[in-house]
Amino acid sequence: MAHLESMRYRKQPGAGGGHDEATVISGMSSAAAGTPTPLDSDDAYGADRAAGLNSDLGYSYEKKDLDFSSSNNSTLTPFSSGDRQHQRFSISRNQWITLGFIMLAAAYVRLWRLSNPAQVVFDEVHFGKFAGKYLNGTYFFDVHPPLAKMMFAAAGKLAGYDGVFDFKTIGLDYIAAGVPYIGMRLMPALLGLSMVPITYITLAALGHAADACALGALLVCFENALLTQSRLILLDASLIFFTGLTVMFWALFFTESHRPFGNRWWGYLLLTGVNLGNALSCKWVGLFLIATIGVWTLKDLWEKLGDLSITPAQYFKHFVARAAALIVIPVIVYLFWFQVHFSVLHKSGDGNAFMSPEFQNTLTGVNLGHTPRDVYYGSRVRIRHDATNAGYLHSHLSNYETGSKQQQITLYGFRDDNNYWILTRTEADEEAHQNSTTPHELQQIKNGDIVRLMHWRTHRRLHSHNERPPMTTNDYQNEVSGYGWEGFNGDSNDHWRVQILEGDSKVPDSKKKLMAIHTKFRLVHVNQRCALFSNRKKLPKWGHEQVEVSCMKSAKFPKTLWRIESNINENIPKSAPLAEYRRPSLIEKVLEATAVMWRVNNGLTKSHPYESRPHTWPWMRRGMAFWGADNRSIYLIGTPIVWWLSFATVVIFAAVQVVLFFRDRRGFHDRLLGARERYMESVGFLSIGWVLHWIPFFLMGRQLFLHHYLPALWLAILALVGSLDLFTRRLSRKVRQVIMFALLLATVRMYFQYSHIAYGSPWTREGCERSKWFKSWDYDCYRFPELSVKTPVAPALKPNVPEIPMPTIGAPDIGDQPVAIMRNKNGEVVAHVPPPAQNFDPLEHENKLNEPAPEIHQDHLNSNSAKLDLEMKKKATTVEAGNDTDGGEEHIAAGH
Repeated sequence: MAHLESMRYRKQPGAGGGHDEATVISGMSSAAAGTPTPLDSDDAYGADRAAGLNSDLGYSYEKKDLDFSSSNNSTLTPFSSGDRQHQRFSISRNQWITLGFIMLAAAYVRLWRLSNPAQVVFDEVHFGKFAGKYLNGTYFFDVHPPLAKMMFAAAGKLAGYDGVFDFKTIGLDYIAAGVPYIGMRLMPALLGLSMVPITYITLAALGHAADACALGALLVCFENALLTQSRLILLDASLIFFTGLTVMFWALFFTESHRPFGNRWWGYLLLTGVNLGNALSCKWVGLFLIATIGVWTLKDLWEKLGDLSITPAQYFKHFVARAAALIVIPVIVYLFWFQVHFSVLHKSGDGNAFMSPEFQNTLTGVNLGHTPRDVYYGSRVRIRHDATNAGYLHSHLSNYETGSKQQQITLYGFRDDNNYWILTRTEADEEAHQNSTTPHELQQIKNGDIVRLMHWRTHRRLHSHNERPPMTTNDYQNEVSGYGWEGFNGDSNDHWRVQILEGDSKVPDSKKKLMAIHTKFRLVHVNQRCALFSNRKKLPKWGHEQVEVSCMKSAKFPKTLWRIESNINENIPKSAPLAEYRRPSLIEKVLEATAVMWRVNNGLTKSHPYESRPHTWPWMRRGMAFWGADNRSIYLIGTPIVWWLSFATVVIFAAVQVVLFFRDRRGFHDRLLGARERYMESVGFLSIGWVLHWIPFFLMGRQLFLHHYLPALWLAILALVGSLDLFTRRLSRKVRQVIMFALLLATVRMYFQYSHIAYGSPWTREGCERSKWFKSWDYDCYRFPELSVKTPVAPALKPNVPEIPMPTIGAPDIGDQPVAIMRNKNGEVVAHVPPPAQNFDPLEHENKLNEPAPEIHQDHLNSNSAKLDLEMKKKATTVEAGNDTDGGEEHIAAGH
């Protein structure tokens, strides 16, 4: 450029720092600007700081646009650890007026037709229902933390929602049911509206010009995906709102870096930590925000470590302040919202089955009672699987249809008499005990004892052998069955060693002796050396859809742990100590809920017609359908120019940093039109945030959708505006404003083009087809009417083809997802139509595991008992006649 004498300098061998070439901006040297020019070659940006970037009014903005009360015109350099002037950040009166007009436009965009559609849309099925459960106080389980859902409950309460409407399926009518859904949708809409001023203030705090701040606010205002997501009862509006607040306060915090430990400094830092906790309490994507702030905190502390003006005591204060505000405060906020969550949901509900007995014991309406503590031989016990909460060790008079075809052993989630087992000694131990001097004395079971478990109702013993289970066919897992009959002594394949792994610290003997509730133990098969195991797989209908139990070799501990919940023995004295489930603390409840959420989240691997992978998000390969009816639909898709340019901005930033790194190594120190430091501190921060909000999704195997990209999108929009601001400052005001206006005009035009599927308003088929730039944009244009009705042509060759277009499933896929073929009345394929909007239930698999299995009634047991006993005896007789002498294996063969 003509007005820039030099954009870079190169160190000459042997040259002193004072002879480096100085940059002259806009034809005026730093000395002419009235400020001394430091010429130290180690500070490539000294001239800019001396001249003042914010005073570069030739860069197309005026001093009044960013008003800093200071003694000079030196720029505020956010996030920089270099020399800072004592400036106080503020926004001018004219900027507030401009922001006010932008807010009026944003209010119209965000709140217009909020009542449309008057039906349940997409995941309103879940989050509206959860709001009702908060109002009713009944416990439920969800894969997300509670804050956003509680905000919907509060909005519903204020709007008059009574919690009765169940939001069961997409398309249910709100008006007919009298649901105040507009009030509930108003909450996310206001949060989405708040992102407009948050964007403006954030860009201003990052040191960008007023026109750039206005452009950023308007781009967020008219971005279609952010608009669509913020008008419905969905969690992402809350997540993005708290993400925006966090970044805004973080940027404001650095405007006070020249006044450390002042009131504003502490206020901005603490508010950053509080909103970090709020974001994490809405969705776990908040962890990516914590990583973003954490990376920049480490960078800031590293720079302070090299600042000789900061004493070790001051550095320690900086470190402690950030650790308290950015680690301790978010954890406290996270725990606080869970405390509110547990306090409100105090009644027993459909989420009980996901939680441990200790957790359930804190809910009103759940009474697990108490039981004798010490477990003796001869006790009748109910044994609960500890890891999965899937139920109790169970059996009934039904046989496997595969493998040994012996009696089924399962987990059953409800209490009944078929859950009881009698703990007995082995044959040899029983004989020795009967011959002892105290044959009638109670003997407590200890760690390492070998026991047998006989089913109380059917008299079959818990048995295992070298046979594969029905559902898990791995060669390291064995079938577990019930074998024997009343009066049959059994064999060594009924022998299980008690291996105590955990006990209650308050009851020391619980680690040595078997105790109800307090002891967690394994049952290890003596012959096969496998442990009794379950991994929540369900048997088919012939297994009454109960959970499979197997015996696994080299199994990890968690899913082989069991606990005795009920202990009955008539010989136990009434004064014997009792055991009961304790009530866990808040932290223990939060840790358990978090662990279950993590497990269920990792299990969300079932495919969905509108799921997408992270690599397709930045260029918006496909969106997702939320709702459709008649000639209207809601489909989540963004504003193409905003998505693509923001993604290109981040890619360009990364490429520039790579080039600058290698050029710096070769002695070239490019100034990037004097904006290099600001570019790194502003756009660099936002780009790193974008990366940390996008890359982690590649590590996830669970279902993912386009809306997971929205927090990263907001950061990329800010990076786009920041880059545009910094690299158009050298241009004339007119050229700069033309560029910004062109981007804004293109964004507004696309907003109107795609607003039909954001608001669910009527559209034309022609307009819909013109809006599809890619085939993978699979919103259904055949839902909308044509502008002109064409005269139908009678079919010449296919008179029997239906007159009405009919969808046919099984067409080629769009974006690797199932679609349907739309044919015209001549039978010709005219379009590939995506499947209709489908609700995704994240707990579908878990709820099926927790469904009540068909109960095996006593009359069924009695009718089959004699027949089964006879069959077992015949098989045993056959083996004995064959003179099978294979020790412990002879009755395995009999069972086959």
